[in-house]
Amino acid sequence: MAAMFRLIALFLLAIAASGCAIFGGSPPERYGGGATLTQAAQEAAKDSTEKHKRLDVGHEVPPEGSGTVVVVEGTSQLSESPSEETGGHINDHSGLVVGALAGGGSLGGQEFEGFGFGGLDIGGFASDRWRFDIGLLVLSPNLSATSVAGQGLKDELELAAEVSVRYYLTPAYTFLGVYPLAGFRWGTLFWDYVTPIDVIADGAPKTISSDHLDYFGFYGGLGVSLVQVRHFSTGFNLTGGFRTYGDTTFEGFHNTLFPTTGYMQLGFEMVYKF
Repeated sequence: MAAMFRLIALFLLAIAASGCAIFGGSPPERYGGGATLTQAAQEAAKDSTEKHKRLDVGHEVPPEGSGTVVVVEGTSQLSESPSEETGGHINDHSGLVVGALAGGGSLGGQEFEGFGFGGLDIGGFASDRWRFDIGLLVLSPNLSATSVAGQGLKDELELAAEVSVRYYLTPAYTFLGVYPLAGFRWGTLFWDYVTPIDVIADGAPKTISSDHLDYFGFYGGLGVSLVQVRHFSTGFNLTGGFRTYGDTTFEGFHNTLFPTTGYMQLGFEMVYKF
């Protein structure tokens, strides 16, 4: 399990080093521009008969001299302990797990109607009861057709990664397992504009057709393993939490459409235990 913990630590370090931007990259730092995402969505929603205006997203701040960061990974002093036994029963929670995830949920606020998701999960047991996981998800959010975002944005898609921990309240050898869980999620919301938008970037005209915005969130909840045998388990969990979006989109629009919001999610999982 030492290898699993090092993997999680390196994952968290990589996220921190990238400024919490997982898939879309951090937006460049800009100055002098005042265009907002609301204005961008309103411009994108206009048809060909309406007058379009060019929005100013400002000038990109030149990057400072790059340096080299060296990360030295220390040698772990932990050694894996032999399999534990409880009452003559070999611990079934003793190694890595790989699984598939799917489900759906709802987001607070007037911009979204809900979302579906699917993904992969890899994790491991630190003990008979504690399990840590890393998940990679693809989400399909549905923007409300009556909102400003729904009228100006289309083909929305989210990519996300998360780290979670759960504690089993029941022993490994029971057929039905119950556990509370908590986690942290990083993601990027991608979209296309209904019509391309003209902007002034770095003092020059530019036309953009797509954009994206990063977010992070916390969640917690309760799960049930409906089938729990030595090498396989399946079940579901219900979680709730909140997500906070970045201040600026990648193309330089100030985020005025997506505030911090709560969400609920029902997820199903199928897991193979090595």
